Amino acid sequence: MKEDINNIIDNINDWFRSNSLSLSFDKTYFLQFTPKNSYEINTKISFDNKLIKKTKNTKFLGLNIDSSLSWKTHIDQMMFKLSRAYNAIRHVKHFMSQL
Repeated sequence: MKEDINNIIDNINDWFRSNSLSLSFDKTYFLQFTPKNSYEINTKISFDNKLIKKTKNTKFLGLNIDSSLSWKTHIDQMMFKLSRAYNAIRHVKHFMSQL
């Protein structure tokens, strides 16, 4: 399995190079999806002797994705943003006209 992952990373990096792009492995993470009631497999992935860091969640196209594919992280983040927006509107509503 580890060899397959490393081959895929090599192919991705080759594609980037052939299209005059670069992949920043310092900013690259991997996310291992697991069901809630199972254990994670200890996986270490590297490229050019640099370890690619593992993360429990990440933000992709504005959506917070976690390793169990639950919506909790995304909903918590959205609730925080909505709460801030609601408080801002509540504080300025007295200065606005109702046209």
